[in-house]
Amino acid sequence: MKKLFLFLLLANMGAAFYFHSVPKNKSSVQKPLIHPEKIELLPAKVACLRWENLVVPVARLARMKISEWKTGKEHVTENTQGKITFNWVHIPPLQNAYETAKQIEQLKKLAIPHLHIHENADNPWHNAISLAILSNNSDAMAWVADLKSQGVEHATYDEQTLEQFEFVIRNPTEQITENIQQLAHQLPSTQLEVTECSRL
Repeated sequence: MKKLFLFLLLANMGAAFYFHSVPKNKSSVQKPLIHPEKIELLPAKVACLRWENLVVPVARLARMKISEWKTGKEHVTENTQGKITFNWVHIPPLQNAYETAKQIEQLKKLAIPHLHIHENADNPWHNAISLAILSNNSDAMAWVADLKSQGVEHATYDEQTLEQFEFVIRNPTEQITENIQQLAHQLPSTQLEVTECSRL
């Protein structure tokens, strides 16, 4: 009986020694989830477009155009810049659609940037043609005189105080950049610049 007990004890010790000395299966070893050497820090600043000097209703038109994009709307952030007083050079609403179309054709031939504003009939901007937004009264007066010398007889200016906005476009793609450049060209007196801004 003692021999049997001694045999079983030695067998158990041998099995324990064997299992502890054999290397564990590699698949059971858990790989580290984080690899510090592969971590890349993102830059705090990214390339962006800053599109400024958009007053109502120019900003409203810009919003409408951006909303029509199939992709890229998530790159655009809109900020208010408070109210500003400026001199608005424009052509007041004309008598009918024919006269308005004729005036727009003349502006195109003269290569004068302009914006035909479609609002609702109750709005004073309705069917006006915006030509420039200038901070200086004498600049506005000179611009109107120059327009009249080119045959744009209905050009005039007046002082306005309106809310002004800016659009910041972070990490723009080539397509978004092209879209914004085209829009800025269509909207006189806005300012578009390439700059850097915070990632968030």
